[in-house]
Amino acid sequence: MIGKDEMSRLHIAVHRDPPHAVLALDGELDMATAAHLNDAFMTQYEAGQRKVILDVGALTFCDSYGLRLLLRLQDRCVAGGGRLVLADVRGMLARVLSLTGLERAFAQSDTVEHATTQL
Repeated sequence: MIGKDEMSRLHIAVHRDPPHAVLALDGELDMATAAHLNDAFMTQYEAGQRKVILDVGALTFCDSYGLRLLLRLQDRCVAGGGRLVLADVRGMLARVLSLTGLERAFAQSDTVEHATTQL
């Protein structure tokens, strides 16, 4: 079960715009909050949304656990015949992806609007 403290550290706004869904992340993605994102993602995935945009522009922190979750969510989308795109990657997350070499592992877009063209 996800506690209130974890949910308050990561806010997720979900926008469904078939054939895709946008999950806008605001806050910290780490071991304590990853389940919150996984639950929000799985709700959309189980509803048939296989094309997902993660708007990460307001993400303030992401640890290795968060990175592993992002990779897992991407793998799930691909396995289901869909795609995951990270939108508005900047700041801390852009640096972490660059340092780890994972910037090439994810489809990325400057904006959510542009990300829809990559799905």
